[in-house]
Amino acid sequence: MRIAAFLGLALAVLAVTAFGGPALAEAWLTGFLAWAHIGVGAVGVLALGHLLREDWLTPVRLPLEAAARSLPLLALMALPVLLVPEHLYLWAAGSTLAADSPIAALMQPWFFRLRGAACLLVWALLGWGLARPGPHPRLSVLALVLLLPTATLAGFDWVLSRDTTWYASLQGFSMWVAGLAAALAVAILAARTHPDSEGLPGLERALLTLGLAVLWLWFTQFIVVWMADLPEESAWYLRRLEGWSWLQPGIALPALLLAIALAAPPDHGRWRMVAVCWLLLVQFAAHLWWVVRPDAPMAQPAAWLDALVLAGLSLAFGLWWRAERAALLSRGSGARSISNAVSRNGAAPPNSPASQAHAGARASGPRSPPPATG
Repeated sequence: MRIAAFLGLALAVLAVTAFGGPALAEAWLTGFLAWAHIGVGAVGVLALGHLLREDWLTPVRLPLEAAARSLPLLALMALPVLLVPEHLYLWAAGSTLAADSPIAALMQPWFFRLRGAACLLVWALLGWGLARPGPHPRLSVLALVLLLPTATLAGFDWVLSRDTTWYASLQGFSMWVAGLAAALAVAILAARTHPDSEGLPGLERALLTLGLAVLWLWFTQFIVVWMADLPEESAWYLRRLEGWSWLQPGIALPALLLAIALAAPPDHGRWRMVAVCWLLLVQFAAHLWWVVRPDAPMAQPAAWLDALVLAGLSLAFGLWWRAERAALLSRGSGARSISNAVSRNGAAPPNSPASQAHAGARASGPRSPPPATG
């Protein structure tokens, strides 16, 4: 499945990079950002679970680890964004920035590509490290230390730099927190089994905490801009209130408030937890479109093109994720079978690496001397 996902995605990347126009690039950017936030969010949830030693990590650890091990696929998804930024960003299309602009030195195509490649490499390495068996408290600390600046930087490069007149320091962080909530929601839905009594209260608290954090970050940014009343900051919100107001107050905000209301009472049933997860995913998608799409510099893709690109990227990521999940399951079942055999018999199975090593040691050990001849 990995080969099929890689080849299909590689052909799509080649077509978009070589022959795609601004509308196709715009649809690709939005789909790529959706899966980038979920993938990086999975790494963040794993790090938080390991660091806090939470019981809620156990029922969702497998799908989270599979998503974290799928992050190398994001590097392939990012190629159209990194190689043809002139379709997506005015500064790359020839619009010159003022010499005294604080981001003039940052907005160079080669530097933009270098930063993006560095972020993708860091995320992939952290994902593979946290997906190993066992607890990883020290690596989790390092992961959170690295995720915060890299996610903020990527959010500025890939989203906020489409409007170079202002910079919101909380925007990248708030999008990463929304990615944490979306990744945990996807992992709960992918687990397919209702968590047991040990992990259920922790998952309830985690969903509620992340939902409240997303709401608080949204409100904080809006109230700061409203109180400052600066033209360049107000213009960012005004563009979204003119033609895109139906997304945030009409879909994202009601979905988030309803998710918080359902998650607040304890002792979730299966249906209520599934409903909370789907509502968090709806608000995540609606908010992402509301943030990204109004600043499209050249073209707005048709709805069918958005749906087609998102479906294709979802299929590629899903196939890779299923392959990683199967690999993790086989690794876990192999380890359990060896452990069970050792506990039953007091020795490793005859074909296991441990028994082979023991047999090799016996074969290479000292031999008894031959009997003396008369």
